Amino acid sequence: MFKRPYRKIIYRKKVKILLIQIVNRNLGDQVIADNAAYLVRQALPRLTGRHYVLQDYDIQSEDYELLKTADLIVFAGGGLIKYRQEDFHAYVPAILECADNEGIPVYFNCVGVEGYDAGDVRCVRLAKALNADCVKAITVRDDLETLQRDYLKTDRIFTAAAADPAVFTPQVYDISRNTQSKRIGLGIVRHRIFEDYGIPQITREFQLELWQGITKELESRGYEWQFYVNGLRSDYDFAEEIINYMGRESEASRLLAPRPADSRELVELTASFAGVIACRMHANIIAYALGIASVGLVWNDKMVFWGERIGCPERFLTSEQFEPKQIVQCLVESMSAGVTPCRKELKQSIQRPLQKFVRRYGKAAWKNHWADHLNKPIAWADRLVAAALGGIHMRYSNMNTPMGLEQSEKHGFRIFEADIRLTSDGKLVCVNGWSKGTYEKLGVDPKMYEDGMDYAAFLKCRMYGAYETMDTEHLLRRMCKKDSDWKLILDIGKPKKEVLANMIHQMRELCKSYEAGMDLKEHLLIRLQSKSDVETVQEAALPMKIMYYVPPKQIREEKKITLDSIGKYCKKQGIQWVSMPKEALDEEVMAYLHKQKLKSCLFSYQRYTDVLSAVRMGVDWIATSYLSVEDFAEQYESGYTIVIR
Repeated sequence: MFKRPYRKIIYRKKVKILLIQIVNRNLGDQVIADNAAYLVRQALPRLTGRHYVLQDYDIQSEDYELLKTADLIVFAGGGLIKYRQEDFHAYVPAILECADNEGIPVYFNCVGVEGYDAGDVRCVRLAKALNADCVKAITVRDDLETLQRDYLKTDRIFTAAAADPAVFTPQVYDISRNTQSKRIGLGIVRHRIFEDYGIPQITREFQLELWQGITKELESRGYEWQFYVNGLRSDYDFAEEIINYMGRESEASRLLAPRPADSRELVELTASFAGVIACRMHANIIAYALGIASVGLVWNDKMVFWGERIGCPERFLTSEQFEPKQIVQCLVESMSAGVTPCRKELKQSIQRPLQKFVRRYGKAAWKNHWADHLNKPIAWADRLVAAALGGIHMRYSNMNTPMGLEQSEKHGFRIFEADIRLTSDGKLVCVNGWSKGTYEKLGVDPKMYEDGMDYAAFLKCRMYGAYETMDTEHLLRRMCKKDSDWKLILDIGKPKKEVLANMIHQMRELCKSYEAGMDLKEHLLIRLQSKSDVETVQEAALPMKIMYYVPPKQIREEKKITLDSIGKYCKKQGIQWVSMPKEALDEEVMAYLHKQKLKSCLFSYQRYTDVLSAVRMGVDWIATSYLSVEDFAEQYESGYTIVIR
């Protein structure tokens, strides 16, 4: 008998390229990553590039389930082949071991090689990992000879010298230098870096005198100047110390540029200078890319290699040349000579090997996927919650800012969580408590405040000096303008009784403005941690669903709270949702919540590995600061229907 045909939706996986990058407040590393992402996209095949997706990966995240989803892995660049400083000697081998087990091709893009020691177990582990079958190519911005002679024991891996990817900075950010500027940028580094890299004679005291001498020499020649940093707090603290040492604290706002919060700010700041004297390598590279003459104060041989690579070794001065007049004279001569644009062959040394890797192994991956029919993808927009309205750049979190909300919306989130608190003058604002950490993010002295900031002062602040703050009215107004099926979880912390009463009053007044146009109870939830808070909110009849707190097992045992007591209380109060910290998640908890038909929201995870585990355990919502709904959704080709007879 002829069978009736039926329709089936087919999904295919895109070719996924994972871009491994260094994530910290040294924004030189972010400039590398931004340039590398630009170059990878340029390398995609013109006709089939739509079948590819590029996703960022923090080298320190140890997110192995996310690694396993990759088809190609590209290390963005930076000083990765080293073992004395930082922990890349551990992170890189771990990533390569996972890639080797999964058969994922790996490319190292313009990385730095910083020494070799056969007697150091860290170095030996790194060398062994680099020889793995998964490693297909390594381009090096500095010491290619050491890589080829000491690290690699095979000629199977393609190796070549290359420039640093940051030479593409003007194209990536569409930023040009200010040719009218008369100001010199002085890039500061933390004072201990010279001692840490084996130059003990360059002490803190030496550097204080050196920078004071450089500024005096610049002023004597009629130049304006400004200290600046690549973003690190330790660098900025030392810059402040230098200004204090010079006795010019009253001029700090003019003489020290604010810490840049993202890579674009760093590039824009660099573009505002006529010349640069800097310790950080990428302060010099960004300046070079923009056509700005710079002098580098060398604490690491990588800077010497860079000077040789661009044909200007005389502009990178070693410790025996650290004398103010000599440094300034070198800058003046460099500015007079100008900067020769990056040679075409230098740029091609970056582009060509990367393009060859992406197209060769990307094509093979696409062929492998062509016949693969995947299960229906998880509806991540119904699962992921943007914690504190969402983090920014895998670097900033718990900010509750309009920019975080905007980024989360752009990246596909429909469920959001915001922290709300009262200011000292009794206004509701979006902030994650009045802690020392919050004050530091806001750039204010914690000693100035006891019970929180006042409303006007808070709204004038910027998180990390860059991101606007907002009040709860602004947040609710923005959310209620959304057309989609959005949800907003409000976290009020653990307020005192009188504070809670004030918060409830203000929330009720805010909700009145929007209740006529929509059923707010379908959109708003409120996280509460105590029975008294639940009962107070229930009595106030706020148009919000309650999300009750499940503490970790240790706390439950200490306070003699049982899962059964939580379940019975929720049933009594008509509560359908519970929230819990990640420390509370286990099979016992989830089995009980499912039995009681309680929905769960977990706070919070930053790794796909953990999120996937929570989903498999049956958690309904998982809060995150850095993972993206859009990133996960983009891994799949759009589903299409076929008829099967």
